[in-house]
Amino acid sequence: MKAVKWLDRHFEEILLVALLFIMMIIMGIQIVARYALGNSLSWSEEITRFCFIWTGFLSISYCVKNSKSIKIEQFVEWFRDDFGGMGVHVFRLVSYLVELVLFGYLLPFAYHFVRASYLGKAASPAVGIPMWIVQSITVISFGLCEIRLLQKLISRIAMIRRGEREEEHERGEV
Repeated sequence: MKAVKWLDRHFEEILLVALLFIMMIIMGIQIVARYALGNSLSWSEEITRFCFIWTGFLSISYCVKNSKSIKIEQFVEWFRDDFGGMGVHVFRLVSYLVELVLFGYLLPFAYHFVRASYLGKAASPAVGIPMWIVQSITVISFGLCEIRLLQKLISRIAMIRRGEREEEHERGEV
């Protein structure tokens, strides 16, 4: 159970670091091959591009999980003392619900996009990787965002039930 909690807490970070490490190694090999050996690798740019795309989409889930998404703190401050000190909770709940609806709306489109690519049997030019594998990050990312937002929504509702204020939660958050 402890390992599952740790993985839940660090899943996106592990994937992002691994992908950045892979990009660094491949580009390092490409540099050595091009300048030291005088021969360029045809596959390195394509794999690096795919890793970069994956990091971009995984970072959406990372930002949602860590509340690093675009937010306007002035709005949060306006609501801080409303509703008996629970205004921030209300604002955050509305924010989570809007994001849930957005990613819930995008998820079926991403699925149909990947499915069409799978049925079309498209492959990348240099490596021959099926493009549905590369494009599946859209479904994975939007699905992770939905999961992270549901976790935040449940946590926020629990905070409201306990009567915690936003400041108390921020101090106690790990």
